[in-house]
Amino acid sequence: MAVTDSAKLDYLWKKLGYGVTKTDTPANKEAFNESIPSPLLARGDRVWQQSALIANVQPTTGNTAVVAIYNDSGNGAATVECTEDITASDNRTWKTNLTDWIPTEFGSTYLVKVYVANVGCSTPQTTGIQLFQAGSGNNDEWFFDYQSGVLNFNGANIPTVIQTGITGKSVYIAGARYIGTFGVGSANTLGNLTVSDTTISTVNSGDDIMLQPTASGVVTIDTDTGLVIPTGNTSQRPGSAVTGTIRYNTDADRIEVYDGSEWDQVVSDVVAQAIMPDGVANTYVLDRASTDAATLVAINGIVQLPTVAYTVAGNSITFAEVPQSTDIIDIRFL
Repeated sequence: MAVTDSAKLDYLWKKLGYGVTKTDTPANKEAFNESIPSPLLARGDRVWQQSALIANVQPTTGNTAVVAIYNDSGNGAATVECTEDITASDNRTWKTNLTDWIPTEFGSTYLVKVYVANVGCSTPQTTGIQLFQAGSGNNDEWFFDYQSGVLNFNGANIPTVIQTGITGKSVYIAGARYIGTFGVGSANTLGNLTVSDTTISTVNSGDDIMLQPTASGVVTIDTDTGLVIPTGNTSQRPGSAVTGTIRYNTDADRIEVYDGSEWDQVVSDVVAQAIMPDGVANTYVLDRASTDAATLVAINGIVQLPTVAYTVAGNSITFAEVPQSTDIIDIRFL
């Protein structure tokens, strides 16, 4: 015999009217006597913020960022041994003491599996007896409340393997739970992003923030003031830059772009520097960091050959021969 309409109505009355789990018939427990919360998913603080990351098929190889599995496979947590709700009729209601089980609205494989085995059994899926939701044909169906994690035998009878008077047996649940972020994002969180006043940052350290238009769309910054790009010295360059990375190098006082193999400085002007040699030293400090190829040197109006007459390393230039104190040295940074 199927579950009666009155039993179904009692569940809805308790669930929707009081937000609690049905654990017994109304004759034994009125709605206001039920004590196990069973909030609807629509409740703001219980919204599964990362529910979009739940796969359509229950994972079998281990937990994900938002899904934890419980079974005998050893890939997740062990199949959950329930505790009997002693406030209900004998052996009628069993608690996993875990909430937020993933219901079948995410996929049919999320239907929990129910087993009866000896107390303390480590392999109930192998050595226990599986109880099916429709029962054995003896009006001994079960219903699982996925929000509260409570199993209730809601038919007129309880399965013979766990019926009234039987001891030394437990009910076990195999299934999956949501373990992701809860809430609707409040005022400062959106997925893995945190918004604080006008600052957007990532929840996970080291994560990139992607602006990814589709098809031929472009990223547009609509302002007439300016755009500040990343700024730092040479040692602060990203360790694994991608081609096209752009930043301002404070050591070189230049914008630089990574071309896939090295950093290229963006120069929009030619800057001059005059060096007054002392007739003793052959190494002098430059106004900015440069390279041989980007530094044009003339002594007394004669252009010098780079790497032969001079070499440039960062902020210093070294001449192959000591310049005379009367020499006029003109440096041009390209």
